[in-house]
Amino acid sequence: MASLITNVFEDSDANFAFASCSDIGDKRGYTAGYAGFTTGTGDAETLIKDYNNISPGNSLEHYTSQLATLSALPHCDRDSRGSTAGLDGYCDAWKSEACNTNHQFSDLQREWVYQNYMLPSARYAAQSGVHSELGKAIFYDTIIQHGYQYVEPDINIVRIINLTGPRKANESEQDYLTRFLTTRREFQCCYPDTVWPASGTRSADLLTLVSNFDENKDLHPPIELQFFERTITGNEDMTKDVKRC
Repeated sequence: MASLITNVFEDSDANFAFASCSDIGDKRGYTAGYAGFTTGTGDAETLIKDYNNISPGNSLEHYTSQLATLSALPHCDRDSRGSTAGLDGYCDAWKSEACNTNHQFSDLQREWVYQNYMLPSARYAAQSGVHSELGKAIFYDTIIQHGYQYVEPDINIVRIINLTGPRKANESEQDYLTRFLTTRREFQCCYPDTVWPASGTRSADLLTLVSNFDENKDLHPPIELQFFERTITGNEDMTKDVKRC
């Protein structure tokens, strides 16, 4: 259910956007795949290297060298890391692999996200005293959007946790999650660009779920996302990008 919620935030519905790819203007280069792998933060490079190992000669392999060049740049040099120069045809290649009927690339995306985002976010949640399925979904969505400490120098899950502060003695998980999401939303709404402030609605939807904590804590479907006007049923197709393939 956590992935389906984040899918709505990333792609406006619960579809697994394995084949999506565009430059959304956030200085992270191309953002692609259902978890938003970006050419400017290194996760796209790592994913494609893994894909090269299981599918040598694939149409994304051509971009490995340029992605490595981008990843080697300083994290603070966002203009250079966010450049898409040398990546002509990248989005077409991504879609071609993601829509392949053998599902190798889409399956790898799901497994990579589970190992590198889902499990780490669950550890951050546990360390913060968060154990509900809803709470773990909130931490997962946070790490998907904001990344790790050194990859995203301004907004990242570690900084949000630190500024929220530890869960207080006798503080309910619901109250802690409200503080956590309030901190996150302040970051989103106050960020000095035209992309991140609009994403504050994803925190607003999560705050709405937290406000009815007893009802939503176990994430039993259906899940209503008020601001995105979507209902998650739990019956969505997890194997392919039904919108693009």
